[in-house]
Amino acid sequence: MWIVLLAAAGCSPTYDWREARPAGTGALAMFPCKPKAETRSVTLLGDAAPMTMVACETGGATFGLAMVELSDASRSPAAVAALRDAQAGNFAAEAKVAKSVAIPGADARPDMLRYRLEGRLPDGEAVSQHLVYFARGARVYQAAVLARNAPAEVVDTFFEGIRLLP
Repeated sequence: MWIVLLAAAGCSPTYDWREARPAGTGALAMFPCKPKAETRSVTLLGDAAPMTMVACETGGATFGLAMVELSDASRSPAAVAALRDAQAGNFAAEAKVAKSVAIPGADARPDMLRYRLEGRLPDGEAVSQHLVYFARGARVYQAAVLARNAPAEVVDTFFEGIRLLP
């Protein structure tokens, strides 16, 4: 009996990849767990804007995709910079460029980069966060993986599984 239970436990995947199309975001993403969505108002560049966040947690990591709808598409470069700087400030860390990225369906921009933050949570625990910022028109997106030590292939799979729908 114990052998059967141990064998079954060994087969349960930590990362159970699934496709998600979060309502209202215009995005498709591959999440390694079942994501939950929440929408709230945030202040970005001095204006209130709706932000939809979709996230899940597995394997000691949190995977998330957030989208903010701006009133003016010309403000998206400034919004990307503001989101990046705010996230770095949350962890008292500098956002270091890890590499350039391409998100299918996103506006082609020179600032579409993957960042890595090495910082601390409010309780002092050391943490890494991998971030990608991109936009299409007035929609600005942040994709993130937050973990003490997420395997590189898992982070890559998450980011490579994101695309914007036509």
